[in-house]
Amino acid sequence: MNLQKHVSDNSERMTKHDIYLELRKRICLLDYPPGTRLNERELAVKFGISRTPMRSVLQKLEHNGLIDSLHGHGTIVTSIDLKSMRDIYIVRMRLMDAMGDSTPAPEDPAVIQEMCELEARCVAMLSVQDKREFALVLIRLHTILHSLVDNKVLQDFNDTLFFQSARFWFVLLDRVDFKVQVEDLTNEIRMLRRSLHVGDTKLTASIHRTYLAVVLTHLDAIQADGGELFYETP
Repeated sequence: MNLQKHVSDNSERMTKHDIYLELRKRICLLDYPPGTRLNERELAVKFGISRTPMRSVLQKLEHNGLIDSLHGHGTIVTSIDLKSMRDIYIVRMRLMDAMGDSTPAPEDPAVIQEMCELEARCVAMLSVQDKREFALVLIRLHTILHSLVDNKVLQDFNDTLFFQSARFWFVLLDRVDFKVQVEDLTNEIRMLRRSLHVGDTKLTASIHRTYLAVVLTHLDAIQADGGELFYETP
């Protein structure tokens, strides 16, 4: 596939961190769905590195809850149960409170243009229901919000929780009206763009916190119906 070809063509320029980010993205976009076995040797060959740095990458993915090393089963992409997902969203909401109280990073004029581009991508999704594109927009939006404060501890914790929960959207979008979710995301991005335009980080954090709270209501509805997200891995 094109993604693998791109990695192969550029593997000599990829650092351990680059490879970590690439594998994390593949997991979150369900290129490696829950239960997938990741072979350290095969990955090392694919990315053109030795097994020692690849082992370090896999250890970091495991530390951040995206894979598990299971005796007799190898390295497995994790699943996330409904209770854990709900807990993650509650903590992410609290982190938005902390973000609003943190010292903002220097303003970047390019951010407003990026938000306009994300809004345009959302509008395009109203006619083409593309779950992968929805997830990519969420990831890009997270990256933008992630850069608004200089609090490294807050950034790292928020980053970890976001990518632990990113796969949830592929499941949720099968259970709700896709158009409504895109409209909600479009409205959020539009409001965030306006708050960023006036340089109000506290308002920006509050807007995103509200959006996370809406997602939490979907989780509660799934729980009330006795549903679940992913089956547990072996």
